[in-house]
Amino acid sequence: MKEAGTLSTLEQIKVMAHPLRMKLLEAFSHKPITTKQVAAQLAERSTRLYHHVDALERVGLIKLVRTSKKRGTVEKYYQTVARTFAVDRRLFTLKHQARAAQSGMLDVITGIFEDTLSEIHQNLAARLDKPKADEKRIIVSHSHIRVTQKDVAGLDQQIKALLKKSETGEHEAGAVDYGYTLALYPVRKSKRRISIKNIKKGRKK
Repeated sequence: MKEAGTLSTLEQIKVMAHPLRMKLLEAFSHKPITTKQVAAQLAERSTRLYHHVDALERVGLIKLVRTSKKRGTVEKYYQTVARTFAVDRRLFTLKHQARAAQSGMLDVITGIFEDTLSEIHQNLAARLDKPKADEKRIIVSHSHIRVTQKDVAGLDQQIKALLKKSETGEHEAGAVDYGYTLALYPVRKSKRRISIKNIKKGRKK
């Protein structure tokens, strides 16, 4: 499996826009696994997943890596073609494609953050129901940073190395599962932005 892949067609982006398919991509990214095994992980019926797995395979986001016979049936093991995916910029250069590509990417990003919020809500609800003295930390941060493209590439490599290490299965005692969502994007600063300092001065007047 490659470290990085490219979404080069609108169909690939549209397929990824479904929240359940994003969960399938996550499940298939760690190791070859069957649809039934993924269904057990996600607490879903396997019959509900076959159509989505076929869609991901059709557009080239996952591939069949091996099969095995078990009790008269053939088990199919799938894995993503890459650990992470980036969007081909050329999809945004043609006007007739740009709008559809933008819409598709917004759907993908919205789905990711909706899943993140859902997991956080569930975590907070569990803490309220059964509070524990040794609760694990929830870390949330939002800020702007000024870095070069070289810095961004370096940060991306460090994050990938850390995530790859966490997937090896060799964990220290006391290791727990954490959800992880990252959004790193260029910010277009508005000329009309008012600084906090100016707001405070205005209040004094």
